[in-house]
Amino acid sequence: MFLKLQRLIESRTSLRGAIELSGYNLVMIFVFMSVVGLIGESFVSLIQDGVWKDRAGLLWGPFSPIYGLGAMVFTIVLNEIHDKSPLLLFLVAAVFGGLTEYLGGYLLENWYGIVAWSYLSHPFNFSGFTSVPMCIIWGALGLAWIRLALAPVMRIIDLIPLRLRKPLYCAFCIIMVVDIAMTIAAWEFWFQRMSGAVPATPLAEFYATYFDDQFMANRFQTMSMWPEIATWR
Repeated sequence: MFLKLQRLIESRTSLRGAIELSGYNLVMIFVFMSVVGLIGESFVSLIQDGVWKDRAGLLWGPFSPIYGLGAMVFTIVLNEIHDKSPLLLFLVAAVFGGLTEYLGGYLLENWYGIVAWSYLSHPFNFSGFTSVPMCIIWGALGLAWIRLALAPVMRIIDLIPLRLRKPLYCAFCIIMVVDIAMTIAAWEFWFQRMSGAVPATPLAEFYATYFDDQFMANRFQTMSMWPEIATWR
C-alpha cells in the first residue's frame, strides 16, 4: 500500500497523533482545504458585499492556499497533542495561526507591495497583518479543526481508491508546485510593470502578454499592489 493510511482517531491503534503525518495526507489536506476555504470565503463575501468576487490565491484553479496552509499548520502542530486540554489546543492554534497570518501578510507587503488583508481597524493589531481578535478566531478554528473537522475530512480523502492515491499525490504535487511558482513569477513581473519597468526579456514579455495587469487585477480581485510600500526592493 502506498503510504500507510491508518489514521482516524477512533480507529487508531499504534499512532501517537490524530493521523499519520505522511506526505500524502498533508498534500491532500492542503488541496482539499484550499478548495473548501475558497468556496466558503467566496460565499461569505457574496453575502456580506452582495457582489461575487474571485478570491482565488493562485493563477490557476479554485485554490486559496492560505486555507490549505492553515489546515496543514494546524494538523502538524496539534497532531500529537490532539487529546490534550481544549485550552492548550486553543492557545497553540492561536499562536501558530496568528504567526502564519502575520508572516504571510508581512512577506507579501514588504516584497511585492501586495495588501491581501488588513486588520488596522482591529484593536490590538500587529501592523495590520493580524490581531488579537484574529488570533482568538484562529484558536477556535484550530480547536474545531483537530477535534471536529479533521476526522470527517480524512474520511472523505479515504474514499479515494488505493490504486489512485500515488498518481493523485504525484499529480497534485506537480500541479501545486507549478501553480505556486508561476503565481510568484506573475506577481514579480506585475510588480515590475507597476513600478514602471518596460518588459525587456522574453520571460517578462511572456508574462506581460499572458498575465497582463488587467488579468492580474481580475484574478486577484481582493489584492492591491502598491510598489512604493515594498520596503525590501
